[in-house]
Amino acid sequence: MSGSFRTALEVFRIRNYRLFWFGGLISNIGRWFQTVAVPIVVFDLTGSAAWVGLGGFAQIMPMALMGPWGGAIADRYQRRKVLLVTQLLQSLPAIGMAVLWFGGVRSAAAYVAMSVVVGVSAGLNLPAWQAIVADLVPREQMLSGITLNSAQFNASRMVGPALGGAVVAVWGPGVAFVVNAVSYGAVLTGLALMRFDVEPARRLVPMRPIRDFVAAATYAFAHRGIRTALLAVTMIGFFGMSMQMLSVTVAEDVFDQGERGFGYFLSFVGLGAVLSSPFIAGAATRFKRSQIQSFAFLLYAAGSLVIAFSPVFAVVLVGGFMMGSAHLTSASTLNTAIQLQVDETIRAKVLAVYITMMTATNPVGQLLLGRLIDATDPRFAYAVAGGMFISIGMALTIGGRLSGLDDEVGIYEPSAAAEVHPSTPAPPSSYRS
Repeated sequence: MSGSFRTALEVFRIRNYRLFWFGGLISNIGRWFQTVAVPIVVFDLTGSAAWVGLGGFAQIMPMALMGPWGGAIADRYQRRKVLLVTQLLQSLPAIGMAVLWFGGVRSAAAYVAMSVVVGVSAGLNLPAWQAIVADLVPREQMLSGITLNSAQFNASRMVGPALGGAVVAVWGPGVAFVVNAVSYGAVLTGLALMRFDVEPARRLVPMRPIRDFVAAATYAFAHRGIRTALLAVTMIGFFGMSMQMLSVTVAEDVFDQGERGFGYFLSFVGLGAVLSSPFIAGAATRFKRSQIQSFAFLLYAAGSLVIAFSPVFAVVLVGGFMMGSAHLTSASTLNTAIQLQVDETIRAKVLAVYITMMTATNPVGQLLLGRLIDATDPRFAYAVAGGMFISIGMALTIGGRLSGLDDEVGIYEPSAAAEVHPSTPAPPSSYRS
């Protein structure tokens, strides 16, 4: 075991962090069961791509809109107590979906309505979830704590979708909802068992989430490098994250792999992110951030095109692995660029703008690209996405915009930037290959 890796793992000696990390891992694995199950339920009930696209929009758009309030709450109140409330809130729609299913409710509108509750509670939870790391570990171990928190999410993405797809295929979606509901017990127990000598106090400042968000956005777009990072993350949210979730159309419509195939694809996306992380960390010391981001666009394009022209489903999984690697590359590069250029007094608020732009463009991308798949076929849509990534990367590189990512006008202090959870996937279209 390398010295740097051993040093990173020393954060697990902290009891509160162990409780947080392992509780979160179990809960996030359970969440993937529901993420796989919901689109299958809605599609089976309606046979409509538009309905499940609406379900994805109904979940992640409230999540994006609640971000400013979630950040303000996390800065005003003790984060452990905030998480106890928000995690409990997130368990309620999971329980509700299980009750609906086993109660015989077969209305797509009911499950879409539950998705709105999921999005609202997730939006309130995410800022506190990321920020609590600062309350659990000392400053000198902050980077390790944040990195391992990110690794926990990607590890759950490796395991959860495959297990969730298998459970839905064998026992049905109701069991998947129950698994997700029960999994919240792990993180709630971990939070309840935490002990602080003195629990970190919060400063009761006035809550002005909208005014602060607008001010942060104005600041961000006035700085060349930050503006470029926001533009890039918008494209990734619209095309990259959307095409990850629309892969259900490839699994079911093109290769007839069903729920398990979709789960395997999402697991390979997570695997690509996890296995590529040490290489991305090493590349940061040898290449400019503009070069790394240009490579990420090409990798996203390659993954999309591999899926578009795959002769067998195994090759689709390779494309998913590439997309996962590309997503982690972009997330690491763009976040680092912002943190090196932003003023400390507005750091968290600018990161909230970054997260909101990614999450808000994703459901719009799912809706529009899902319609494109309905009108044509999945392979064509993935080919279009691949072409767009090549075009975007070339335009930003040739126009000199990506070079703004290389600016360093601030002092880097690691801060908790969120892993954005994918929205509910869009369903298979009526297309058949």
